[in-house]
Amino acid sequence: MIKVIIFGGTTEGRELAGFCARYQVPALVCVASEYGSQMLPEHSCLSIHTGKLNEPGMLKLIRGYRPELVIDATHPYAGLVTDTVNHTCRTLGIPCLRVLRGAGAWQNDPGKPDSQITTVTDAAEAAAFLKNTVGKILLTTGSKELELFMQIPDSQERIYARVLPDSRIMAACEQLGIKGRRLIGMQGPFSPAMNRAVLEETKARWLVTKESGAAGGFAEKIQAAQSLGVSVVVIGRPRKEHGISLEAAKRMLVPYGIRPPCRLSLIGMGMGGGRQLTVEGLEALKKSQVLLGAKRLLTDAAPWAGAKPAVSIYRGEDILSWIQEHPEYDCVGVVYSGDTGFYSASQSLIRAAGVFDGKLNVHICPGISTVSCLCARLHTSWEDVALQSLHGRDGDVIELLGRHRRVFLLLGGEQPLKPLCRTLMEHGYEGIRMAAGERLGYPDERILKGTPEQLAAVATDTLIAVLLEQEGEE
Repeated sequence: MIKVIIFGGTTEGRELAGFCARYQVPALVCVASEYGSQMLPEHSCLSIHTGKLNEPGMLKLIRGYRPELVIDATHPYAGLVTDTVNHTCRTLGIPCLRVLRGAGAWQNDPGKPDSQITTVTDAAEAAAFLKNTVGKILLTTGSKELELFMQIPDSQERIYARVLPDSRIMAACEQLGIKGRRLIGMQGPFSPAMNRAVLEETKARWLVTKESGAAGGFAEKIQAAQSLGVSVVVIGRPRKEHGISLEAAKRMLVPYGIRPPCRLSLIGMGMGGGRQLTVEGLEALKKSQVLLGAKRLLTDAAPWAGAKPAVSIYRGEDILSWIQEHPEYDCVGVVYSGDTGFYSASQSLIRAAGVFDGKLNVHICPGISTVSCLCARLHTSWEDVALQSLHGRDGDVIELLGRHRRVFLLLGGEQPLKPLCRTLMEHGYEGIRMAAGERLGYPDERILKGTPEQLAAVATDTLIAVLLEQEGEE
C-alpha cells in the first residue's frame, strides 16, 4: 500500500526516496525519464513511475493509489508541473507539500574585475543578451531551452552544452547541432575544481546557469567562473514559491514509516583547524547528515564536512534531546577538540546515551590528543608524562611535580599561563623548564619556551597546553 507519492527526479527527490528506503515508508516516486529512475535507490518499499504526466494522467495516478500525502520535489523551474500537482491534490482532497530549494548566496567578487554576473528573467533573455557578446559560451541550464541559444550568431562555434548523460537528451542536442566535443554529458552537481576544468577545456568566456541553489551546485559554478575571470549569466527563479525545507519534509515522512537506530559518530577533531583529523574522522564527517558541537569546532570542521546543517550545541543531554526532536536525521556527527578519550566532553554523552539502548549506534572516532601534538612539536615522547587538565577543573600541580619529573597540563581561562608561573615560583620551581603550545593546529600557532620567571609576563590565548620538565631522572 502506497502511503506517499513523491514527484521529482531532482536531488531533493532522490534524497527523499533514500529517506523512505531507510525509514521503510511505502512510497511511489515519479520521475520524467528512464535516466531519472536509474538514479533512485532500489528498495522493497519503493515503487517508481517513469514518464511525464499531464493533468488527466496525474489525476488518474494519484486517485488510483490514494496516498495519504503527496510531496512535490520537482525542479524550481518546473512551474507547470508544480501547478498540476497542486491542483490535482486539491481536487482529490489529499495533502500536498512543496519542497523548496534554497537559492544560495552569491555576489560579484571585487577581486575579479574581468568576471561579471548578469541576471536575466528567462532563457530567451539570456540568449538575446549573449547575441551582443563575443567568446565561447558554456551552457549548464539543461537541455529543454537549448534551441533558443542556437539562434546566437556563430552558435556552432561558440556554444558548448553540459547536459545529463541521457541518450535521448544527447540525441536531441545533436539534432540541434551541438555535438562532438561541444556536447558534454555529465551528472552533477560538481565541485569548483570540476567546473574550472570544464571552463578551461572549453575556453569559455561566458557561463550560463540557472539559480539552482546548493542542491544544483550553483555556488560552485559561480566560484569556478570568478576564479578564472569568466562572466556569468544567471537565469533567475521564475517565481516566488511557498513551501517547506527538505529537512521539514523528512520530518513529515517519519510517522509513515519506522525510524531506524540513529548512528551517532563522536569525532575527535584533533587540534584547531581540522588538519589533525584522521581518515576515519573525515569519513564520519562526510557521512553525517548533520553536525553538532561547539561553534568554534563547527567552523573548523566546515571545510572538511561539506555543505550540511550544523547546530551549535555540545552538552550531552542537549545533544540527545535534539536527536529525539529531529527524527529526520539517522546519521549524526558530534565534533570534539583533541581526542575523544582525553578530558573530552564526549564521555558525558557516552554515559547519557546508555538510556537509549537499541536506538543509538554510537561510533567513536578518536583524534590527535593535545599532549601528543605538543610533544610532537617539541620532538619528544610522552610515555613518561603525567597528564592533568586544569581547564575548568581543580588540580594540584605541585603535588604532581613531587611525584613526576615530566607533567603535561591543559590550561584555560583568561591569561592562564600567568597564575601557573606564579604558583611554580612560589613553590621553588622557578627554574623548571616550560614549553607552552598556544592555538595548536591553527596557522598562527605559537610555541613558547622558558622558565616560569621568563614566561610569567607573556600574554597568551585562553587555551594553552604546557609541558613541565625537571632536571634529573625519575
